[in-house]
Amino acid sequence: MINIGRIWRNILGLKPAPAEFVGYENLVHFITKRALLELEGDLIEIGAYMGGGTVKLARLARRHGKKLYVIDTFDPASDKAISKSAVRATEVYQAFLEGRSMWEVYREATRPFRNVVTIIEDSRKVMFDEERKFAFGFVDGCHEKACVENDFYLIWRHLVPGGVVAFHDYRYDDWPEVTEALEGLMDKHKYEIRETHEVVGSYGISSILLTKK
Repeated sequence: MINIGRIWRNILGLKPAPAEFVGYENLVHFITKRALLELEGDLIEIGAYMGGGTVKLARLARRHGKKLYVIDTFDPASDKAISKSAVRATEVYQAFLEGRSMWEVYREATRPFRNVVTIIEDSRKVMFDEERKFAFGFVDGCHEKACVENDFYLIWRHLVPGGVVAFHDYRYDDWPEVTEALEGLMDKHKYEIRETHEVVGSYGISSILLTKK
């Protein structure tokens, strides 16, 4: 079968989208099956890395006339988390970048998407106008507990009823602070959460999806 997208990328001189390590196809399937983009609001991603998953969300959002807001420092050293096996998050990022600039790889990948709004900043310093609304959010940013808690509130307060926020690395042993933060948040806000779903992605690593009442 002819890949039209690949042909146009070659014509325009665009490089193939970078790899992603989450399994965004499963998230896109969930969003589509639940008709989340029929809700009011745009999409938001915190932690884009090289943009491999960003382009999949952006493509879906574009089909529904929605924007994708992306927040990332694009600085591998900004995540100070250390895994249980004593591996620093920054070392993992650098290994897959292979000497490339995270920002340059991301910028090249997302260049065809005019519906992507990129915010180059630590998510703990980001605030949205009160009227901003999101139908879906995905978080795979800093793996420290304080960061996860911040990212939850940054999205949750703008998430529309029936909207979903998803967090990667749930119950993943290497980043225990993610699970610790999420389980505390789910307990604290259990009366605001309609349902939860766990979606298994690449390498058997799960994302937890929380639907707002």
